[in-house]
Amino acid sequence: MTDPPFSFNLWHAPWIRVVTADGEVCELSIHACLARAHELRALHDPSPLVVAGVHRLLAAILQAIYQPTDLDALEGILATGQFDNGLLDAFAAQHAGRFDLFHPTTPFLQTGDVPLDGWRKPERGRKNDWGDPKAVSALFNEVPGATNRTHFHHVTDEGHQVCPACCARGLLTIAAFASSGGPGIRPSINGVPPIYVLPVGRSLFEGLTLSLVAADYLPAAADRGRADIAGWNGSEAVARGRQVSAVGYIESLTFPARRMRLYPKAAAGRCTQCDAATSVAVSEMLFEMGHWLNEGVGVWDDPFAAFREPGGKNKVEGRVPVRPQEGKALWREYGGLLLAEREEQLRPRVVRQLGMLVDRDVFDPSQAVQVRCISIRTDGKAKFFEWLDEALEAPPALLADPVGATYVEDALRWSGEAEREMGFVFDRHFRPKRRLGERINQKVVRYKMLRARMLATYWERMAPAFRALTFAMAVPEARDDALRGWADTLVRTGRRVFDEASGQVGERADALRAQVEAQAHCAAQLSNKQKEWLHE
Repeated sequence: MTDPPFSFNLWHAPWIRVVTADGEVCELSIHACLARAHELRALHDPSPLVVAGVHRLLAAILQAIYQPTDLDALEGILATGQFDNGLLDAFAAQHAGRFDLFHPTTPFLQTGDVPLDGWRKPERGRKNDWGDPKAVSALFNEVPGATNRTHFHHVTDEGHQVCPACCARGLLTIAAFASSGGPGIRPSINGVPPIYVLPVGRSLFEGLTLSLVAADYLPAAADRGRADIAGWNGSEAVARGRQVSAVGYIESLTFPARRMRLYPKAAAGRCTQCDAATSVAVSEMLFEMGHWLNEGVGVWDDPFAAFREPGGKNKVEGRVPVRPQEGKALWREYGGLLLAEREEQLRPRVVRQLGMLVDRDVFDPSQAVQVRCISIRTDGKAKFFEWLDEALEAPPALLADPVGATYVEDALRWSGEAEREMGFVFDRHFRPKRRLGERINQKVVRYKMLRARMLATYWERMAPAFRALTFAMAVPEARDDALRGWADTLVRTGRRVFDEASGQVGERADALRAQVEAQAHCAAQLSNKQKEWLHE
Protein backbone atom coordinates (compact mmCIF):
# COMPACT_ATOMS: atom_id res chain seq x y z
CA MET A 1 0.00 0.00 0.00
CA THR A 2 1.58 3.25 -1.12
CA ASP A 3 -0.76 5.65 0.69
CA PRO A 4 0.33 6.61 4.20
CA PRO A 5 -1.58 4.98 7.06
CA PHE A 6 -4.55 6.89 8.41
CA SER A 7 -6.15 6.97 11.81
CA PHE A 8 -9.39 8.40 13.15
CA ASN A 9 -10.29 6.99 16.54
CA LEU A 10 -13.85 7.80 17.55
CA TRP A 11 -13.07 7.45 21.24
CA HIS A 12 -10.57 10.32 21.14
CA ALA A 13 -11.33 12.40 17.99
CA PRO A 14 -14.23 14.89 17.94
CA TRP A 15 -17.10 13.89 15.65
CA ILE A 16 -20.34 13.77 17.72
CA ARG A 17 -22.38 16.94 17.33
CA VAL A 18 -23.98 18.11 20.57
CA VAL A 19 -25.81 21.11 22.00
CA THR A 20 -24.40 22.47 25.25
CA ALA A 21 -26.47 23.88 28.10
CA ASP A 22 -25.79 27.35 26.66
CA GLY A 23 -27.17 26.39 23.26
CA GLU A 24 -23.78 26.16 21.57
CA VAL A 25 -23.25 23.44 18.95
CA CYS A 26 -19.89 21.69 19.07
CA GLU A 27 -18.26 18.36 18.21
CA LEU A 28 -16.90 15.96 20.82
CA SER A 29 -15.29 12.54 20.96
CA ILE A 30 -17.11 9.60 22.51
CA HIS A 31 -15.14 9.98 25.75
CA ALA A 32 -15.73 13.72 26.01
CA CYS A 33 -19.41 13.31 25.17
CA LEU A 34 -19.98 10.76 27.93
CA ALA A 35 -17.73 12.49 30.48
CA ARG A 36 -19.55 15.80 29.92
CA ALA A 37 -23.02 14.36 29.29
CA HIS A 38 -24.39 16.04 32.44
CA GLU A 39 -23.31 19.42 31.00
CA LEU A 40 -24.84 18.82 27.57
CA ARG A 41 -28.41 19.39 26.51
CA ALA A 42 -28.75 16.85 23.69
CA LEU A 43 -27.27 15.22 20.60
CA HIS A 44 -27.58 17.29 17.45
CA ASP A 45 -27.25 16.63 13.73
CA PRO A 46 -28.93 17.80 10.53
CA SER A 47 -29.88 14.16 9.97
CA PRO A 48 -32.13 12.64 12.66
CA LEU A 49 -30.93 9.21 11.49
CA VAL A 50 -27.46 10.13 12.74
CA VAL A 51 -28.90 11.25 16.08
CA ALA A 52 -30.61 7.88 16.49
CA GLY A 53 -27.50 5.96 15.45
CA VAL A 54 -25.22 7.88 17.83
CA HIS A 55 -27.76 7.58 20.66
CA ARG A 56 -27.86 3.80 20.23
CA LEU A 57 -24.05 3.57 20.13
CA LEU A 58 -23.67 5.57 23.35
CA ALA A 59 -26.42 3.51 24.98
CA ALA A 60 -24.59 0.33 23.95
CA ILE A 61 -21.32 1.55 25.48
CA LEU A 62 -23.03 2.53 28.72
CA GLN A 63 -24.97 -0.74 28.79
CA ALA A 64 -21.65 -2.60 28.61
CA ILE A 65 -20.07 -0.41 31.29
CA TYR A 66 -22.90 -0.44 33.85
CA GLN A 67 -24.83 -3.62 33.01
CA PRO A 68 -27.86 -2.56 35.10
CA THR A 69 -29.53 -5.56 36.69
CA ASP A 70 -32.72 -3.85 37.85
CA LEU A 71 -34.49 -0.53 38.31
CA ASP A 72 -32.58 0.08 41.54
CA ALA A 73 -29.38 0.15 39.50
CA LEU A 74 -30.86 2.71 37.11
CA GLU A 75 -31.97 4.88 40.02
CA GLY A 76 -28.47 4.65 41.43
CA ILE A 77 -26.92 5.89 38.19
CA LEU A 78 -29.40 8.78 37.99
CA ALA A 79 -28.61 9.72 41.59
CA THR A 80 -24.89 10.18 40.81
CA GLY A 81 -25.71 12.97 38.36
CA GLN A 82 -22.96 12.06 35.89
CA PHE A 83 -21.19 9.10 34.37
CA ASP A 84 -18.26 7.68 36.33
CA ASN A 85 -14.96 8.81 34.79
CA GLY A 86 -13.17 5.86 36.34
CA LEU A 87 -15.49 3.42 34.60
CA LEU A 88 -15.08 5.29 31.32
CA ASP A 89 -11.30 5.14 31.61
CA ALA A 90 -11.41 1.43 32.43
CA PHE A 91 -13.54 0.79 29.37
CA ALA A 92 -11.16 2.85 27.21
CA ALA A 93 -8.12 0.97 28.48
CA GLN A 94 -9.66 -2.25 27.23
CA HIS A 95 -11.54 -1.24 24.11
CA ALA A 96 -10.56 2.22 22.81
CA GLY A 97 -8.28 0.73 20.16
CA ARG A 98 -11.27 -0.88 18.44
CA PHE A 99 -12.88 2.50 17.67
CA ASP A 100 -10.41 3.45 14.88
CA LEU A 101 -12.24 3.88 11.55
CA PHE A 102 -9.15 3.10 9.48
CA HIS A 103 -7.36 0.42 11.48
CA PRO A 104 -5.69 -2.07 9.10
CA THR A 105 -7.33 -5.16 10.63
CA THR A 106 -9.97 -4.03 13.15
CA PRO A 107 -11.74 -1.00 11.66
CA PHE A 108 -14.76 0.13 13.70
CA LEU A 109 -18.10 -1.21 12.41
CA GLN A 110 -16.39 -2.60 9.31
CA THR A 111 -14.82 -5.81 8.12
CA GLY A 112 -11.11 -6.15 8.78
CA ASP A 113 -10.33 -8.79 6.15
CA VAL A 114 -10.27 -6.24 3.31
CA PRO A 115 -7.14 -4.07 2.88
CA LEU A 116 -7.29 -0.30 3.10
CA ASP A 117 -6.33 -0.07 -0.55
CA GLY A 118 -9.14 -2.40 -1.62
CA TRP A 119 -10.32 0.30 -4.00
CA ARG A 120 -7.32 -0.30 -6.22
CA LYS A 121 -7.85 -2.28 -9.38
CA PRO A 122 -6.14 -5.70 -9.31
CA GLU A 123 -3.42 -6.66 -11.74
CA ARG A 124 -4.52 -7.69 -15.19
CA GLY A 125 -6.01 -11.16 -15.25
CA ARG A 126 -6.64 -11.25 -11.48
CA LYS A 127 -9.74 -10.55 -9.40
CA ASN A 128 -10.23 -9.12 -5.94
CA ASP A 129 -11.62 -11.40 -3.28
CA TRP A 130 -14.02 -8.62 -2.36
CA GLY A 131 -16.64 -6.73 -4.31
CA ASP A 132 -16.20 -3.72 -6.53
CA PRO A 133 -16.05 -0.42 -4.63
CA LYS A 134 -19.12 1.78 -4.36
CA ALA A 135 -19.46 5.50 -3.86
CA VAL A 136 -19.39 6.55 -0.21
CA SER A 137 -22.82 8.13 -0.78
CA ALA A 138 -24.23 4.66 -0.03
CA LEU A 139 -23.84 5.58 3.66
CA PHE A 140 -26.33 8.43 3.45
CA ASN A 141 -29.98 7.95 2.54
CA GLU A 142 -30.41 11.66 1.89
CA VAL A 143 -27.52 11.89 -0.60
CA PRO A 144 -28.20 11.03 -4.27
CA GLY A 145 -26.02 8.25 -5.60
CA ALA A 146 -26.20 5.69 -8.40
CA THR A 147 -29.90 5.69 -9.41
CA ASN A 148 -31.26 7.09 -6.15
CA ARG A 149 -33.25 10.25 -6.96
CA THR A 150 -31.05 11.13 -9.94
CA HIS A 151 -34.19 12.10 -11.86
CA PHE A 152 -34.50 15.10 -9.56
CA HIS A 153 -31.01 15.83 -8.26
CA HIS A 154 -28.15 15.13 -10.64
CA VAL A 155 -24.71 14.49 -9.17
CA THR A 156 -21.80 12.26 -10.05
CA ASP A 157 -20.67 9.61 -7.60
CA GLU A 158 -17.05 10.55 -8.26
CA GLY A 159 -17.73 13.98 -6.79
CA HIS A 160 -18.33 12.70 -3.26
CA GLN A 161 -15.46 13.30 -0.84
CA VAL A 162 -16.44 12.67 2.78
CA CYS A 163 -14.44 13.45 5.91
CA PRO A 164 -13.84 10.80 8.61
CA ALA A 165 -16.34 12.38 11.03
CA CYS A 166 -19.17 12.20 8.48
CA CYS A 167 -18.17 8.65 7.59
CA ALA A 168 -18.54 7.69 11.26
CA ARG A 169 -21.97 9.29 11.43
CA GLY A 170 -23.08 7.47 8.29
CA LEU A 171 -21.78 4.10 9.50
CA LEU A 172 -23.89 4.38 12.64
CA THR A 173 -27.14 4.76 10.70
CA ILE A 174 -26.79 1.37 9.01
CA ALA A 175 -27.62 -0.90 11.96
CA ALA A 176 -30.91 0.89 12.65
CA PHE A 177 -32.02 2.01 9.19
CA ALA A 178 -30.66 -0.40 6.56
CA SER A 179 -33.57 -1.54 4.41
CA SER A 180 -33.90 -3.94 1.49
CA GLY A 181 -31.98 -2.87 -1.58
CA GLY A 182 -32.44 -5.37 -4.37
CA PRO A 183 -31.92 -9.12 -4.77
CA GLY A 184 -30.13 -10.59 -1.78
CA ILE A 185 -29.97 -7.29 0.11
CA ARG A 186 -31.95 -7.70 3.32
CA PRO A 187 -32.90 -5.14 5.95
CA SER A 188 -31.20 -4.87 9.34
CA ILE A 189 -32.20 -6.67 12.52
CA ASN A 190 -35.48 -4.77 12.93
CA GLY A 191 -36.61 -5.33 9.36
CA VAL A 192 -38.17 -2.33 7.63
CA PRO A 193 -37.07 0.52 9.95
CA PRO A 194 -39.53 1.06 12.83
CA ILE A 195 -40.16 4.26 14.76
CA TYR A 196 -37.38 4.48 17.34
CA VAL A 197 -38.49 6.05 20.64
CA LEU A 198 -35.54 7.67 22.44
CA PRO A 199 -35.92 9.00 26.00
CA VAL A 200 -35.09 12.67 26.48
CA GLY A 201 -33.92 14.06 29.82
CA ARG A 202 -33.07 17.47 31.20
CA SER A 203 -29.52 16.67 30.08
CA LEU A 204 -27.88 14.19 27.75
CA PHE A 205 -26.82 12.26 30.86
CA GLU A 206 -30.44 11.74 31.90
CA GLY A 207 -31.58 10.81 28.41
CA LEU A 208 -28.85 8.19 28.00
CA THR A 209 -29.34 6.78 31.50
CA LEU A 210 -33.07 6.36 30.84
CA SER A 211 -32.05 4.49 27.67
CA LEU A 212 -30.24 1.80 29.63
CA VAL A 213 -32.21 -1.43 29.82
CA ALA A 214 -32.55 -3.35 33.07
CA ALA A 215 -32.36 -7.14 32.88
CA ASP A 216 -36.15 -7.62 33.02
CA TYR A 217 -36.63 -5.34 30.00
CA LEU A 218 -34.06 -6.85 27.65
CA PRO A 219 -35.39 -8.24 24.35
CA ALA A 220 -36.87 -11.68 24.80
CA ALA A 221 -35.01 -12.80 21.66
CA ALA A 222 -31.61 -11.64 22.96
CA ASP A 223 -29.11 -14.45 23.46
CA ARG A 224 -27.86 -14.28 27.06
CA GLY A 225 -24.74 -16.17 26.03
CA ARG A 226 -23.75 -13.23 23.82
CA ALA A 227 -24.56 -10.53 26.36
CA ASP A 228 -21.00 -9.16 26.31
CA ILE A 229 -20.47 -9.24 22.54
CA ALA A 230 -20.34 -5.78 20.95
CA GLY A 231 -19.06 -3.90 17.94
CA TRP A 232 -15.79 -3.20 19.75
CA ASN A 233 -14.93 -6.73 20.91
CA GLY A 234 -16.59 -9.10 18.43
CA SER A 235 -15.29 -10.67 15.25
CA GLU A 236 -12.78 -8.65 13.26
CA ALA A 237 -14.49 -9.63 10.00
CA VAL A 238 -18.07 -9.36 8.75
CA ALA A 239 -19.13 -12.24 6.53
CA ARG A 240 -20.91 -11.61 3.24
CA GLY A 241 -24.61 -12.54 3.41
CA ARG A 242 -24.35 -14.48 6.66
CA GLN A 243 -27.47 -15.76 8.38
CA VAL A 244 -27.28 -15.59 12.19
CA SER A 245 -29.54 -17.22 14.74
CA ALA A 246 -28.18 -15.73 17.96
CA VAL A 247 -27.66 -12.03 18.75
CA GLY A 248 -26.94 -10.35 22.06
CA TYR A 249 -28.63 -7.10 23.05
CA ILE A 250 -25.57 -4.83 22.98
CA GLU A 251 -24.52 -6.47 19.73
CA SER A 252 -27.95 -5.68 18.22
CA LEU A 253 -27.48 -1.92 18.67
CA THR A 254 -24.62 -1.95 16.13
CA PHE A 255 -25.78 -4.98 14.14
CA PRO A 256 -23.52 -5.52 11.07
CA ALA A 257 -26.27 -5.52 8.45
CA ARG A 258 -23.77 -4.51 5.79
CA ARG A 259 -20.24 -5.66 5.07
CA MET A 260 -18.34 -2.39 4.73
CA ARG A 261 -14.81 -1.09 4.43
CA LEU A 262 -13.92 2.58 4.01
CA TYR A 263 -11.08 3.37 1.61
CA PRO A 264 -9.39 6.57 2.89
CA LYS A 265 -7.12 8.74 0.79
CA ALA A 266 -5.07 11.84 1.40
CA ALA A 267 -7.12 14.81 0.28
CA ALA A 268 -6.95 18.56 0.13
CA GLY A 269 -10.37 20.12 0.06
CA ARG A 270 -13.71 20.18 1.78
CA CYS A 271 -16.09 17.43 2.78
CA THR A 272 -19.05 17.26 0.40
CA GLN A 273 -21.28 16.23 3.30
CA CYS A 274 -20.51 18.86 5.97
CA ASP A 275 -18.26 21.31 4.05
CA ALA A 276 -15.48 21.08 6.65
CA ALA A 277 -11.87 21.21 5.49
CA THR A 278 -10.29 17.76 5.57
CA SER A 279 -6.90 16.24 4.81
CA VAL A 280 -8.28 12.70 4.71
CA ALA A 281 -11.39 11.78 2.75
CA VAL A 282 -13.33 8.74 1.58
CA SER A 283 -14.81 8.60 -1.91
CA GLU A 284 -15.21 4.83 -2.26
CA MET A 285 -15.99 1.94 0.02
CA LEU A 286 -16.89 -1.72 0.08
CA PHE A 287 -20.64 -1.91 0.65
CA GLU A 288 -22.50 -5.19 0.34
CA MET A 289 -24.86 -7.46 2.25
CA GLY A 290 -23.63 -8.39 5.71
CA HIS A 291 -25.46 -10.33 8.42
CA TRP A 292 -29.19 -10.98 8.64
CA LEU A 293 -31.32 -12.49 11.36
CA ASN A 294 -32.83 -15.91 10.78
CA GLU A 295 -36.60 -15.66 10.41
CA GLY A 296 -36.92 -18.58 12.82
CA VAL A 297 -35.84 -16.27 15.64
CA GLY A 298 -39.03 -14.27 15.16
CA VAL A 299 -39.47 -10.52 15.42
CA TRP A 300 -36.58 -8.81 17.20
CA ASP A 301 -38.25 -6.91 20.05
CA ASP A 302 -35.97 -3.89 20.08
CA PRO A 303 -36.40 -1.96 23.37
CA PHE A 304 -36.73 1.34 21.49
CA ALA A 305 -39.53 0.14 19.18
CA ALA A 306 -43.27 -0.29 19.77
CA PHE A 307 -45.19 -3.28 18.41
CA ARG A 308 -48.75 -4.06 17.41
CA GLU A 309 -50.71 -7.12 16.41
CA PRO A 310 -51.29 -6.99 12.65
CA GLY A 311 -54.87 -7.10 11.46
CA GLY A 312 -56.85 -7.50 8.29
CA LYS A 313 -56.87 -10.27 5.73
CA ASN A 314 -53.08 -10.59 5.72
CA LYS A 315 -52.74 -11.13 9.47
CA VAL A 316 -49.71 -13.21 10.39
CA GLU A 317 -48.50 -14.65 13.63
CA GLY A 318 -46.42 -12.41 15.82
CA ARG A 319 -46.29 -8.68 16.37
CA VAL A 320 -44.85 -6.16 13.95
CA PRO A 321 -43.04 -2.91 14.77
CA VAL A 322 -44.90 0.39 14.54
CA ARG A 323 -43.62 2.14 11.42
CA PRO A 324 -44.28 5.54 9.81
CA GLN A 325 -47.26 5.72 7.49
CA GLU A 326 -47.77 8.22 4.71
CA GLY A 327 -49.98 11.10 5.82
CA LYS A 328 -50.38 9.78 9.37
CA ALA A 329 -49.36 12.26 12.07
CA LEU A 330 -47.15 10.77 14.77
CA TRP A 331 -49.42 11.78 17.64
CA ARG A 332 -52.04 9.38 16.30
CA GLU A 333 -49.67 6.60 17.46
CA TYR A 334 -49.53 8.11 20.96
CA GLY A 335 -51.28 5.20 22.65
CA GLY A 336 -49.05 2.54 21.15
CA LEU A 337 -45.83 4.48 21.70
CA LEU A 338 -46.32 5.77 25.23
CA LEU A 339 -49.32 4.39 27.08
CA ALA A 340 -49.98 1.20 29.03
CA GLU A 341 -50.05 -2.00 27.00
CA ARG A 342 -53.24 -3.36 25.55
CA GLU A 343 -53.87 -6.75 24.02
CA GLU A 344 -53.10 -5.62 20.48
CA GLN A 345 -50.11 -3.35 21.14
CA LEU A 346 -46.94 -3.07 23.19
CA ARG A 347 -45.12 0.18 23.85
CA PRO A 348 -41.29 0.18 23.73
CA ARG A 349 -39.54 -1.56 26.60
CA VAL A 350 -37.67 1.63 27.51
CA VAL A 351 -41.04 3.36 27.90
CA ARG A 352 -42.30 0.52 30.08
CA GLN A 353 -39.26 1.16 32.26
CA LEU A 354 -40.16 4.84 32.43
CA GLY A 355 -43.62 3.85 33.63
CA MET A 356 -42.12 1.76 36.43
CA LEU A 357 -39.76 4.57 37.38
CA VAL A 358 -42.78 6.88 37.67
CA ASP A 359 -44.08 4.63 40.45
CA ARG A 360 -40.73 5.11 42.22
CA ASP A 361 -41.10 8.91 42.19
CA VAL A 362 -38.03 9.35 40.00
CA PHE A 363 -39.76 12.04 37.92
CA ASP A 364 -41.04 15.42 39.01
CA PRO A 365 -44.83 15.04 38.60
CA SER A 366 -45.05 18.62 37.30
CA GLN A 367 -42.56 17.95 34.48
CA ALA A 368 -43.56 16.11 31.31
CA VAL A 369 -41.71 12.95 30.31
CA GLN A 370 -40.36 13.49 26.80
CA VAL A 371 -39.26 11.14 24.03
CA ARG A 372 -37.84 11.79 20.58
CA CYS A 373 -39.25 9.63 17.79
CA ILE A 374 -37.04 9.03 14.75
CA SER A 375 -37.58 6.88 11.68
CA ILE A 376 -37.49 6.83 7.92
CA ARG A 377 -40.43 5.93 5.69
CA THR A 378 -39.70 3.45 2.92
CA ASP A 379 -41.67 1.25 0.55
CA GLY A 380 -40.26 -1.77 2.40
CA LYS A 381 -37.68 -2.18 -0.35
CA ALA A 382 -35.12 0.19 -1.84
CA LYS A 383 -37.09 3.45 -1.93
CA PHE A 384 -36.69 6.03 0.84
CA PHE A 385 -39.36 8.73 0.94
CA GLU A 386 -38.90 10.88 4.04
CA TRP A 387 -37.59 10.80 7.54
CA LEU A 388 -39.55 11.37 10.71
CA ASP A 389 -38.24 13.37 13.67
CA GLU A 390 -40.81 14.46 16.22
CA ALA A 391 -41.17 14.78 19.98
CA LEU A 392 -43.92 13.41 22.18
CA GLU A 393 -44.50 14.12 25.83
CA ALA A 394 -46.74 12.85 28.58
CA PRO A 395 -47.43 13.72 32.20
CA PRO A 396 -45.59 11.09 34.28
CA ALA A 397 -48.77 9.83 35.92
CA LEU A 398 -50.26 8.88 32.56
CA LEU A 399 -47.38 6.51 31.76
CA ALA A 400 -48.30 4.30 34.71
CA ASP A 401 -52.10 4.58 34.50
CA PRO A 402 -53.96 1.99 32.36
CA VAL A 403 -57.30 3.70 33.03
CA GLY A 404 -55.99 7.02 31.71
CA ALA A 405 -54.60 5.14 28.70
CA THR A 406 -58.10 3.84 27.93
CA TYR A 407 -59.48 7.38 27.92
CA VAL A 408 -56.77 8.53 25.51
CA GLU A 409 -57.38 5.54 23.24
CA ASP A 410 -61.08 6.44 23.15
CA ALA A 411 -60.19 9.99 22.15
CA LEU A 412 -57.96 8.74 19.34
CA ARG A 413 -60.62 6.29 18.15
CA TRP A 414 -63.22 9.06 18.04
CA SER A 415 -60.93 11.27 16.01
CA GLY A 416 -60.46 8.47 13.47
CA GLU A 417 -64.21 7.93 13.25
CA ALA A 418 -64.74 11.63 12.63
CA GLU A 419 -62.19 11.54 9.83
CA ARG A 420 -63.98 8.62 8.20
CA GLU A 421 -67.31 10.44 8.35
CA MET A 422 -65.79 13.50 6.69
CA GLY A 423 -64.22 11.38 3.96
CA PHE A 424 -67.45 9.45 3.40
CA VAL A 425 -69.55 12.60 2.97
CA PHE A 426 -66.94 14.23 0.71
CA ASP A 427 -66.92 11.13 -1.51
CA ARG A 428 -70.70 10.97 -1.58
CA HIS A 429 -71.16 14.52 -2.83
CA PHE A 430 -68.01 15.39 -4.77
CA ARG A 431 -66.42 12.26 -6.24
CA PRO A 432 -66.49 12.68 -10.05
CA LYS A 433 -68.22 9.88 -11.91
CA ARG A 434 -66.02 7.86 -14.23
CA ARG A 435 -66.85 5.32 -16.86
CA LEU A 436 -65.17 1.95 -16.86
CA GLY A 437 -61.74 2.27 -18.49
CA GLU A 438 -61.88 6.06 -18.63
CA ARG A 439 -58.64 7.87 -17.94
CA ILE A 440 -58.25 9.96 -14.81
CA ASN A 441 -59.16 13.54 -15.71
CA GLN A 442 -58.48 16.87 -14.04
CA LYS A 443 -61.72 16.73 -12.07
CA VAL A 444 -60.61 13.50 -10.41
CA VAL A 445 -57.15 14.92 -9.69
CA ARG A 446 -58.63 18.05 -8.13
CA TYR A 447 -61.10 16.01 -6.06
CA LYS A 448 -58.34 13.80 -4.65
CA MET A 449 -56.15 16.79 -3.87
CA LEU A 450 -58.93 18.62 -2.01
CA ARG A 451 -59.89 15.51 -0.08
CA ALA A 452 -56.31 14.76 0.99
CA ARG A 453 -55.70 18.38 1.97
CA MET A 454 -58.93 18.46 3.99
CA LEU A 455 -57.99 15.42 6.07
CA ALA A 456 -54.39 16.57 6.57
CA THR A 457 -55.66 19.96 7.79
CA TYR A 458 -58.06 18.24 10.17
CA TRP A 459 -55.28 16.27 11.87
CA GLU A 460 -52.98 19.29 11.94
CA ARG A 461 -55.56 21.42 13.74
CA MET A 462 -56.41 18.69 16.24
CA ALA A 463 -52.79 18.25 17.38
CA PRO A 464 -52.66 21.13 19.94
CA ALA A 465 -55.99 20.06 21.42
CA PHE A 466 -54.70 16.50 21.78
CA ARG A 467 -51.66 17.65 23.73
CA ALA A 468 -53.92 19.54 26.13
CA LEU A 469 -56.14 16.47 26.43
CA THR A 470 -53.27 14.17 27.47
CA PHE A 471 -52.30 16.49 30.31
CA ALA A 472 -55.92 16.73 31.44
CA MET A 473 -56.03 12.93 31.55
CA ALA A 474 -53.36 12.93 34.25
CA VAL A 475 -56.05 14.17 36.67
CA PRO A 476 -58.67 11.40 37.16
CA GLU A 477 -61.37 13.84 38.30
CA ALA A 478 -61.02 15.87 35.08
CA ARG A 479 -61.15 13.02 32.57
CA ASP A 480 -64.87 12.86 31.81
CA ASP A 481 -65.14 16.59 31.23
CA ALA A 482 -61.96 16.60 29.16
CA LEU A 483 -63.25 13.78 26.96
CA ARG A 484 -66.57 15.56 26.46
CA GLY A 485 -64.69 18.72 25.48
CA TRP A 486 -62.61 16.66 23.05
CA ALA A 487 -65.79 15.44 21.35
CA ASP A 488 -66.98 19.05 20.97
CA THR A 489 -63.63 20.03 19.48
CA LEU A 490 -63.68 17.12 17.03
CA VAL A 491 -67.10 18.07 15.71
CA ARG A 492 -66.37 21.80 15.58
CA THR A 493 -63.01 21.36 13.86
CA GLY A 494 -64.30 18.69 11.50
CA ARG A 495 -67.20 20.85 10.34
CA ARG A 496 -65.01 23.90 9.84
CA VAL A 497 -62.38 22.02 7.86
CA PHE A 498 -65.04 20.28 5.76
CA ASP A 499 -66.75 23.59 4.99
CA GLU A 500 -63.45 25.12 3.91
CA ALA A 501 -62.65 22.21 1.60
CA SER A 502 -66.13 21.99 0.09
CA GLY A 503 -66.05 25.74 -0.54
CA GLN A 504 -63.21 25.19 -3.02
CA VAL A 505 -65.12 22.75 -5.22
CA GLY A 506 -66.47 25.43 -7.55
CA GLU A 507 -68.81 28.39 -7.99
CA ARG A 508 -71.27 27.06 -10.56
CA ALA A 509 -74.87 26.58 -9.47
CA ASP A 510 -74.58 22.78 -9.31
CA ALA A 511 -71.35 23.04 -7.28
CA LEU A 512 -72.90 25.51 -4.84
CA ARG A 513 -75.93 23.27 -4.38
CA ALA A 514 -73.63 20.29 -3.71
CA GLN A 515 -71.69 22.34 -1.15
CA VAL A 516 -74.81 23.23 0.83
CA GLU A 517 -76.05 19.65 0.79
CA ALA A 518 -72.64 18.22 1.69
CA GLN A 519 -72.06 20.64 4.57
CA ALA A 520 -75.46 19.83 6.06
CA HIS A 521 -74.81 16.11 5.62
CA CYS A 522 -71.38 16.34 7.29
CA ALA A 523 -72.79 18.32 10.21
CA ALA A 524 -75.50 15.71 10.74
CA GLN A 525 -73.07 12.79 10.55
CA LEU A 526 -70.66 14.32 13.03
CA SER A 527 -73.48 15.27 15.37
CA ASN A 528 -74.76 11.69 15.32
CA LYS A 529 -71.27 10.44 16.05
CA GLN A 530 -70.94 12.78 19.01
CA LYS A 531 -74.19 11.46 20.49
CA GLU A 532 -72.93 7.92 19.99
CA TRP A 533 -69.62 8.69 21.72
CA LEU A 534 -71.28 10.34 24.70
CA HIS A 535 -74.15 7.83 24.86
CA GLU A 536 -76.76 10.55 24.47
